[in-house]
Amino acid sequence: MKPQTSLTATPLGLRDLLPAEVRKRRQLEASIRGAFEKRGFGEVICPTFEFYDLLSVEASTAVKQDMVRFIGSDGRILALRPEMTTAIARLAVKKLDLDQGPYPFYYIANVFREEFSREGLVREIRQAGVELIGRGGVEEDTDIIALFIETLEATGLSDIQVGLGQIGFLESVLRALPVSEAERSELRAAMAARSLVKYEKALSRIDLKNGLTEKLLKLPTARGDKEALENAEALVVNSTVETELKRLIDVYSGLCERGLDGCVSIDFGIWHDFNYYTGLVFEAYAPGIGRPLGGGGRYDNLLAELGKPAPAAGFAIDLKDLQVLTAKSDRNENGGSDE
Repeated sequence: MKPQTSLTATPLGLRDLLPAEVRKRRQLEASIRGAFEKRGFGEVICPTFEFYDLLSVEASTAVKQDMVRFIGSDGRILALRPEMTTAIARLAVKKLDLDQGPYPFYYIANVFREEFSREGLVREIRQAGVELIGRGGVEEDTDIIALFIETLEATGLSDIQVGLGQIGFLESVLRALPVSEAERSELRAAMAARSLVKYEKALSRIDLKNGLTEKLLKLPTARGDKEALENAEALVVNSTVETELKRLIDVYSGLCERGLDGCVSIDFGIWHDFNYYTGLVFEAYAPGIGRPLGGGGRYDNLLAELGKPAPAAGFAIDLKDLQVLTAKSDRNENGGSDE
């Protein structure tokens, strides 16, 4: 094979797809689309790029750094969308009467940000997801996670595990600590990066009483149900913290009542990179992939930031990883054949 010339090379982090891979992707997307539409969600399409000011409204520092930015003809800074939630929130605020909701939307689209995986740099990510705008109860949180699981199962996956966290609980605990805002930000950043080393270092620089340091150290690694809840209950220092924890317990109980107790568990180590999450957060895992297949949560403040307050929740699924897993499943079922 001749080496690529400068004219035939693709930019780092981008790739071409040949017909066989495109065919499998379309089949996967058809299964996902069917799961979304069965539950009454309608498809929306948003621009591939938006004003950077919009996309950075509730983005973390890391996400801002990873955005692909450029200058428009009018001199304003534009960016390729790094995720779909903010764009759909902008659409809802601009075009809808949010008092008449709820509005159940779904999308299947590419997003763009600089991520590093085992395969190297990835800049274009195919995602599928939903956003439920205009309703914000425990029942809606439970429905969203149930749909998340149903969607993954519709693609042929089994042995899915979904971790449930609660940003509202974690934030309430941090706000109750007798520490500076800078110290809180350092703890948040360490949890978002999932760096226990940074988290432990941040805690070591804070002088906390009543065994709070030890209790906080246990929290990010507390998984399962009994252990995680025992660790969380030890940090209930006021009624706000108690209320946020109860909401998580209610959602977990609702999922168990629907027969999903075998694939959901509580995990306080979940803290997404996007600052707009305010309550329940969740992620899915499956054997064979060393990172979450997708995730989501509740973001009740984002639409208010854009001018119209409304509760909202949603999730996104990484289709590349999902396609790898479903291809492995097909090969196993067919005795090693790809077709």
